[in-house]
Amino acid sequence: MRMLVLSLMPALALALTATLVSERPAGADASQFRSPSGNYGAMVEYSLGNTEFVPIDRFELRNRAGKTVYAKGGGRNTVLDISDNGLVVGVDFDGPVSGAAKLHFYDAQGTERGSADIGFWNRHGFSSDGSVYCVLDGRRGLRVFTSEGKELYNAGQGNYFAVSADGRLVALADDESIRLLKDGVPISDIPLASPFVRGMAFSPDGERFGYCDRHGLYVHRVRDAVLESRYRPEDAKLRFISLDVGNQFVLAGLDLDGGRGTADRHRRGAAVLLDVTGAPLWKQELSYKQWSFTLPKVRFGTPGTFSVRTADAVREYRYEED
Repeated sequence: MRMLVLSLMPALALALTATLVSERPAGADASQFRSPSGNYGAMVEYSLGNTEFVPIDRFELRNRAGKTVYAKGGGRNTVLDISDNGLVVGVDFDGPVSGAAKLHFYDAQGTERGSADIGFWNRHGFSSDGSVYCVLDGRRGLRVFTSEGKELYNAGQGNYFAVSADGRLVALADDESIRLLKDGVPISDIPLASPFVRGMAFSPDGERFGYCDRHGLYVHRVRDAVLESRYRPEDAKLRFISLDVGNQFVLAGLDLDGGRGTADRHRRGAAVLLDVTGAPLWKQELSYKQWSFTLPKVRFGTPGTFSVRTADAVREYRYEED
């Protein structure tokens, strides 16, 4: 275990400690599909096939304790999306050749409540409370559905999206700006200096919104899009990969990438915990033998906890202010 404690500005006199409470290999979870926080996972049996996306013959939805919630046939589903409260969207997707998909919305008992056709299936996911499901349809834009498959609205074309915990707020990035919407109605725009957004997230209370590009992390107030804080690491070779925004703190996951010839390129990184002013409270250097362009992935968990996922391991931390 490695830990670094940093003191902030003397006027604030804040310090924070983070303790590593668990570590497991990245491939230790036997579930082929998991909800974002790991509350639920699906054990899958595939039917015969010789394509990249083989239809699911049967799946079991299990809770965190490993208890089976229900089991059902997979129909023509090839991918499962699972919410943190046990809702499932089964996706009939045959790969990027056609890009088309059919969504099947299952309730907490596995009963299908609705379906929808997607022109080109791209980024997708539930809100934390499972109330809405969003799909970035490459042909029709960001489509927002209820958990029963009713389409609420279309937010328009974009490259990347985020949805708030209660499903009411959506952020949609294109090459020039990030549009913030509430219940489908635009409320503000955030201009972008770079079109290459790598991560976006709302705070659980919906008061703040953060995003990162390769070089910086930015946190805005939702109500008026005013920039509250920004952060750039001292080491210019560190590149932002992921972020998560809490009500009090912000997490960032970074990878070392100074271009070809950089020593330890894609073998070292960092996880950083920031306060709402953008000041670092805690930093942990990371090392890994394997690399993925989506990792390190950082995420807040239950109050006072967060996780850091690399291609090698998943580490869970508990933190507290001194």
